[in-house]
Amino acid sequence: MSWDPYLDLEHGVLRNRFAITDAETLARVESELTAVRIAELTQNPLPGRYDLALLQSLHWHIFSDIYSWAGQLRTVALGKGRHLFCPPDQLTVKGEAVFADLADGDYLRGRDRPAFVRGLTDVLSALTYLHPFREGNGRAQRLLLTQLAREAGYNLDWALLDPADNIAASRAAHEGDHKPLRRALDDLVGPAS
Repeated sequence: MSWDPYLDLEHGVLRNRFAITDAETLARVESELTAVRIAELTQNPLPGRYDLALLQSLHWHIFSDIYSWAGQLRTVALGKGRHLFCPPDQLTVKGEAVFADLADGDYLRGRDRPAFVRGLTDVLSALTYLHPFREGNGRAQRLLLTQLAREAGYNLDWALLDPADNIAASRAAHEGDHKPLRRALDDLVGPAS
C-alpha cells in the first residue's frame, strides 16, 4: 500500500481537524459542516476570475472547517475503478488549460440553451478528469458551475441529478462519450430566476 498523506491508514479515514477516526462520524460531520458553507457560498458567491485559483478558493471555503488541506491541489494519484484522474504533477498545467478554454468560450455566456449544455458538458467532463483535490471535487465543481451558469443566464438544479446516472455519465465522458453526461445535464438546466 502506498503512503497517502491525506489518509489515516490505521483507521482508513481522511485526516481531519477533529481527529475523527470513525468513517460514519466523519461523513456526518463533514456533511453538516460543508452544507453550511455551501449555503453561504450559494448566497454570496466568491468574486474573481473563473480559474483554478477560484476553484481552489471554493474548495477551501467548503472544506477548511474539517480538512487542513482544503483548497490544496492533491499530491497523490487517484482514480475510480480502472480510470485514473489527472496525474498530480500535471494538475496546474491541465487546470489552467481547462479554464483558458472556458475563457476563450466567453464563460458560456450568450449561448442558447443547447449550446450552453454542450459547453457545460465539456467543462464538467474536463473538471471531473482534473479531479484536483483529494476529496470534495464534486461539491466544489457544482458550486463553481452553478455560479458560472447563473452569470450565463441559466440555473442548475443539481437535486435532479441521480447519483448513479452521474457516475455512469462521468465514466462514459472519461472514455470519450459525452452524450450521457450531456443528457444528464440537460435535465438540470433552466432559465435563471
